[in-house]
Amino acid sequence: MVRTSGTTPGVPVVRAVTWPSVSEIAWGLASDRIAIMLAVALIVMTMLAAGPMHPVDVFLNELPRPYWDVLREPLIYWPDTVASRAVALPVLAVTAIQLAYRHRSWRPIVLSAVGVVGMMSLVSVMKLGFNRGHAKNFDPDFFQGMGNVAFPSGHGANAILIYGLVLFLIIRFAAARPHIIRRLAYCIVGIALLQSTVSVYLHFHWFTDLLAGMVAGGFALRVTIRLDRMFPHGRTVEWWPWYGRKAPIDTGA
Repeated sequence: MVRTSGTTPGVPVVRAVTWPSVSEIAWGLASDRIAIMLAVALIVMTMLAAGPMHPVDVFLNELPRPYWDVLREPLIYWPDTVASRAVALPVLAVTAIQLAYRHRSWRPIVLSAVGVVGMMSLVSVMKLGFNRGHAKNFDPDFFQGMGNVAFPSGHGANAILIYGLVLFLIIRFAAARPHIIRRLAYCIVGIALLQSTVSVYLHFHWFTDLLAGMVAGGFALRVTIRLDRMFPHGRTVEWWPWYGRKAPIDTGA
């Protein structure tokens, strides 16, 4: 249920807010052009990583690593953690909780949970399905057995999905001015580029692992945005335990 605006003349009316059916959700996702393009891009990226782009992966993996002994540990403990879930998830959680409390709605929390769980599920299924060896072993082939889970990169997916959700929530709830939003978008691009460079340098991932991870994160982000558009806002507002504010008590003073 959702209340009508308080400025509406007459007695406030409570109207029913209906959930979309399973078929409506499925059709809404299947008809989203951007989601389709990203899904196709992920399939193509997987096919390229399985063989055609092996020369690129091997070339980048075998390049000399200048200052290896000096930079290795600082890169592992600092830049490489920027797109890790240990750093990115608290940023998303603080953003979602603050917006949820400010707007008296569970929607920011629900969207964050759905996006992260969906992305982790997609990446995990692909990792376990393709079993690609890690770059440190210098063998880019797929199906190398259990324990080989380099493809796609979870850090690459985190950089796009988690930080992308932070940006989307800020835009969705008008929590920042346009010039701030642009700067945050540039920061996300910078984080993705930094994460990719560091992972390749440290032999943590093949180049195509990172590209596929970012595409997978983009796909999960787009599906989350599409779901937000399909589900009525009133439902999650009504779940909020402290909905609205009580009218001040007239003491007669």
